[in-house]
Amino acid sequence: MTSTPHKQARTAAHVGCAAAAGYAAVKTAWGLGSTVGVRDTAVLEDFMAQIGGPLIAVWATVFLALLASAILQSLVQPWGRRVPRRLRASLAWLGFAIMTPVGLLGLTGTIAKAVAGQPDPMLTPAIYIGVYSCFLVLGLSFAVTAWRTRHPEAAPAPAPRPRRFSRLGPPLAQPPEDR
Repeated sequence: MTSTPHKQARTAAHVGCAAAAGYAAVKTAWGLGSTVGVRDTAVLEDFMAQIGGPLIAVWATVFLALLASAILQSLVQPWGRRVPRRLRASLAWLGFAIMTPVGLLGLTGTIAKAVAGQPDPMLTPAIYIGVYSCFLVLGLSFAVTAWRTRHPEAAPAPAPRPRRFSRLGPPLAQPPEDR
C-alpha cells in the first residue's frame, strides 16, 4: 500500500492531536485538584499565582492545546477549507517555530538536570519529560502536516452526501436514458 501526502498529513495531524491531548490531560488533572507528578504543592501554587492563578496557568494552556488540535485538523479535514489555507498553514508553521525549540530545549535541559542529580523542586522529571516530549511531537506534527498539505488539490475530495428523502416520499425517479 502506498502512502500519499494526504495520508501522511492526516497521520501527522492525528499524532499531533494525541500529543496535545497528553499535555492537556496533565493540565486538566491539575486544574481539577490532582497532584500527579507534583513534588511540592506549595511551589506549584506559588508558580501558578505568579502567572495569574489557575485560570491562566492551567485552563488557558488547555485551551491552547485544543486550539493546536483544531489547527492541525483544519489542514486535513474538509471543514477546514472554510478558512483560507494560507492562514491555516501560517498558524501551523508558527506552531512549529514555537513548540519545537521549547520541546527540544526543555527536554534536553530536563534530562541533563536529572542525570546531574539536580531535578526541579516543583515537578518530577517524568512530568517534565512527558510535557516537553508532547511539545516536541506537536511542533514536528505542525511542520509535517503543513508541508504535506501544501498542494491542496492533491487532497481527496469529500465524499458525496447521500440523497435525502423528502417528507413527501422518495426522490423522483430519474428519467430513462435514451438508447
